[in-house]
Amino acid sequence: MTAYAAAFNSTRPGVTVIGAGAMGCVLAARMRERGYSVQAVLSRSRETAEALAQAVEARVHSEKLHHLPPETRLVACCVPDGALAEVALRLSRVSHPWEKTVVFHTSGALPADVLQPLAEEGARIFSFHPLQTLTTESESSVLDGVYAGVEGTPPAVAVGIELAVNLGMRYLVLSAEDKPRYHLAASMASNFLVTLQALVQNIMLSLNIDRATAQEVMAPLVRGTLDNLSTSTPEDALTGPIARGDLETVHRHGLALRQHFPHLVPAYAALALETVTLAVRSSQLGAERAEEMVTLLNKLVTTPIPASFAE
Repeated sequence: MTAYAAAFNSTRPGVTVIGAGAMGCVLAARMRERGYSVQAVLSRSRETAEALAQAVEARVHSEKLHHLPPETRLVACCVPDGALAEVALRLSRVSHPWEKTVVFHTSGALPADVLQPLAEEGARIFSFHPLQTLTTESESSVLDGVYAGVEGTPPAVAVGIELAVNLGMRYLVLSAEDKPRYHLAASMASNFLVTLQALVQNIMLSLNIDRATAQEVMAPLVRGTLDNLSTSTPEDALTGPIARGDLETVHRHGLALRQHFPHLVPAYAALALETVTLAVRSSQLGAERAEEMVTLLNKLVTTPIPASFAE
């Protein structure tokens, strides 16, 4: 560890949080709980900056970046991805002892070097992405044991690792090249799960079951699946007709989709084909049956939908 990082880690430095959205709120609260002094909250909205500042007992709140306290040694940029480059440029023009300061952003997709204007002023820069879905109502406890993707230069990454440990989190060190794939995986794990549940509700609506009831009906199944995944691999957690090689049931599913939800056929087939691969990898599905399943799924996509179904 560099002398800079060692000195930095000898005490928990004063922090300025830029951005008072969900990430800024949760991270500021967590840092304060874990012994960091949140000195300032800066945000485009004076109202949200003031509210968060009051919550974490920060003495400064402002919509102006030049109100960054000179004693701040850790700056957390919790702003939308599209605003990061501009914030970094404007922040670099603020008179501040940047050579004694570490700046990080919380984007999952963008690398640390989006903060390059600050690095050119002497600041250490890194990215720190908590792998958790957050809202402005989230409690800081949602970060308990959560992984943070940390990326940047080695001295700055050392600070990011220390930050994760101090916040009661775990860490995953990434390269700049890794980040798009890392964020792709995270987005699929979270966002696509939500989309799938919305599609499930749409199918249930066709049975005259309202969305609230559909969610209530499916919730135990979804929770049980997530519980299984928390203690086993996807291969071990996989169940259902594809894993069993049940061609007749999958065929019935396909017919129902083609008749009632033809626009979902490509999505279903793509997911089902990946499920076949998973089932083979788990040794639940033999090669011959898997080939039959693939043939069935390909026909589902390529066979024209009868006019009677389209009416």
